[in-house]
Amino acid sequence: MVTSADKGNSVVILPIQQYQLKIHNFITNNSFQIAKTNPTKTYQNQIRKTINNSTQLIKPEHRWKYVNLNPTEATIRGLIKLHKTDQPICPIVKWQHAPAYKLAKLLTEKIQLASLPYAYNIKHTSQLIQELKQTPLTPTSAFASLDITNMYSNIPTEETKYILYNSLTRDMIDQHTITELINWYEIVTQQNYLKNNDQIIIQKDGLAMGAPSSSITSEIFLQNIEQKHLPSIAKKLNLTNYFRYVDDILIVYDTQQTDITSLLSDFDSLHPKLQFTIETEHNNQINYLDITIHRQQTKVKIAIYRKPTYTDTIIPFNSNHPTQHKYAAVGFLQNRLNTYNLLTKEFREEENIIQNILYNNAFHLQTQPSRKKHITQTRTISQNRTPLTSHTPQTQHSTTSNKYWCTFTYTGKETTFITKLFKHTNIRVAFRTNNSIWKHLS
Repeated sequence: MVTSADKGNSVVILPIQQYQLKIHNFITNNSFQIAKTNPTKTYQNQIRKTINNSTQLIKPEHRWKYVNLNPTEATIRGLIKLHKTDQPICPIVKWQHAPAYKLAKLLTEKIQLASLPYAYNIKHTSQLIQELKQTPLTPTSAFASLDITNMYSNIPTEETKYILYNSLTRDMIDQHTITELINWYEIVTQQNYLKNNDQIIIQKDGLAMGAPSSSITSEIFLQNIEQKHLPSIAKKLNLTNYFRYVDDILIVYDTQQTDITSLLSDFDSLHPKLQFTIETEHNNQINYLDITIHRQQTKVKIAIYRKPTYTDTIIPFNSNHPTQHKYAAVGFLQNRLNTYNLLTKEFREEENIIQNILYNNAFHLQTQPSRKKHITQTRTISQNRTPLTSHTPQTQHSTTSNKYWCTFTYTGKETTFITKLFKHTNIRVAFRTNNSIWKHLS
């Protein structure tokens, strides 16, 4: 069996029986049950009925857009977590052909009517670094990270439905719109099933992995929990600061005022469905997201973090891929180097790593990354987050574009020449490729 590692751009080859056992263990440990019949046809009829009854939010002439024609079951595959004990899978569920896929995408868009405070969220690492530098630290300060175990499968859908309803009501959304959104929510969350080998399995509770609406729905639940309980927990444990990115949490606390042994139990008691794992500092440093945070008395030093299973593999320069794809990773590496506000030593170390990556992947090294100072200081990246002691609701707004997208399968320079015809139109071009290792070996 050929698959990918969860982190590090590695290719993993393992016996098919071992791979299937890892999938089986994940399914067994996450409240799935085997269905007696395939519900796809029934679910498709439910989707059509729900869309036809949505007279407020869907115009009659647009209803066809949200029906997935010839739907099939969602399918699961696993990326191997090489950095974890026993190397379990990170599940990847292909939901694009499921009956509720298009309606779930529309739900994700319309659910923005419910304003969320985003009081404790961080949008990206640059924001975290800026806010860490503004967090007051003492010689007895310390860091700990928490991770929500199997988050999607443990979000209580029924409770979240009432949270959503109350949020829409509080924002004075008209009742007809609320009713339609709640109907969409119910139908999408109920269609939580997938196919593994020849078996149809249904998840008893939780959000569907791979569904477009699961991310925003989990945020609705988690932010409600934070708004209700975090102020009291922060006061009880004397937390200095709290940050969350999806299911990863970073906590700043004082070792003389906070009992770290009780911190995990306090978070586990937030909700019966939520369980956490904890990691504390080692040698005054902790890894969080893609950085290592070094604590130095009353300040922090930042370095780029790579897991032990990391490989320097990116799309080689001499491969038959679009130029945009080849330079995407290079742009990311250089942008991270220039925006994380690294000190000189850490900057030079990361610069050398990038040069080695480019060299090992056949890139020309004429252009060296240049250091851009004060980039993060000029960006107002903290507008959607409030300090731990402040709880003023804030709203995130989405933007729309009038551009249209067209996807081409890249075969060589000829494809690039053809797509230049769309350069001065309102059609944006994207490329895809089919020359992967999996394609060659399967």
